Amino acid sequence: MFSIGEFSKLGRVTVDTLRHYDALGLLKPAKVDPITGYRYYSARQLMSLNRIVALKEVGFSLDEIARILQDKLTSDQLRGMLKAQLIRAESDIQAAQWRQERILARLNFLELEDNMPTYEVTLKPVEKQTIAAIREVVPTIEQMPERCSEMFDTIAHWMNVNRLPFGPSLTIYHNETYTRENIDTECAFIIPDTATPKAAKPDKRITVRQLEALPLAASTIVTDGFYKKVDGLKPAYDAIANWIEENSYHLVGTTRELFYGSVSNGDLTAEIQFPVQKA
Repeated sequence: MFSIGEFSKLGRVTVDTLRHYDALGLLKPAKVDPITGYRYYSARQLMSLNRIVALKEVGFSLDEIARILQDKLTSDQLRGMLKAQLIRAESDIQAAQWRQERILARLNFLELEDNMPTYEVTLKPVEKQTIAAIREVVPTIEQMPERCSEMFDTIAHWMNVNRLPFGPSLTIYHNETYTRENIDTECAFIIPDTATPKAAKPDKRITVRQLEALPLAASTIVTDGFYKKVDGLKPAYDAIANWIEENSYHLVGTTRELFYGSVSNGDLTAEIQFPVQKA
């Protein structure tokens, strides 16, 4: 038999931890001296202690561990619980990564606050254009990069097969308000020659349609490596918002984001267009 101090050394846990486990009924001493109240443990209890520590390390609460030990789960049942715990841990990692990105973005904005880049906002008409597009509802904002990339790749492959010329890529957000869930998103490529799509082989996901003209759009160009930053387009959105308010316009349609150049060439440029009318 080992005293509680000796057992703490062997089990590599503190005496206070052993007392806490005793109070919770997780690991009772093998013997308690009725006169002194001293606790004594046997070497065979190290296996139970090791199991408690291992379950705690993988994220189970002490209440959950108590139920596991009390129910004497089979290996298959415990394996199932561990798999569920793994899924929970992966979700926690994703949430932590998202928080990290938001913190870095906020730090970046704070650093730029006193020296924000200047965006020239212009008011211009936008002509009617032919686009090849896929429109889908993306479940969450975290899925946007992957889903939009897949949509653009699908359209690009179809256009290459049908030997269609490429204009700028385009993203349109059809939700009436900003949302982080169920984002009604249309990804498209502008087709410069409106006559060529007639001979293209149809695809059930891809729609070739006319993008309506905009009598007036508040527009700005972004060239400051926005694609390397979290929320890299937000300062440009802020600039347009300020311009619209200062010049007494209001929004009348869906936002469009056009992209010229490419990341691989280091010349990716964005143009943001907000349809507006005089208030």
